[in-house]
Amino acid sequence: MFKFFTESIKEFEHVVWPTKNETRKYFSIVVWLIISLTLFIFVIWSAFSAWLFYAKNIINPAKISTTSQTPNTSKSTDNNLKLDDIKINSWSVSTGSVNTK
Repeated sequence: MFKFFTESIKEFEHVVWPTKNETRKYFSIVVWLIISLTLFIFVIWSAFSAWLFYAKNIINPAKISTTSQTPNTSKSTDNNLKLDDIKINSWSVSTGSVNTK
């Protein structure tokens, strides 16, 4: 084991280390590539995500009906929609049926 470490240290003498300017140059290239690839992937991913949401809304738009289970027979001037009046149909992947909430 001791022989391995002594030979490893001797190998360091044969290594040609980069100069200070070369190290700065390579470091700046690596940082520039990381930043540019991160921005590129972010832009592509955002465009793809936006396209998927657009395609989903075209293929299967969200359907919200405002039918109430208990019709209000009193004439009210309040036309605000209440959360209890909203009926949302959603598709359950595990059961394959439509759930009404």
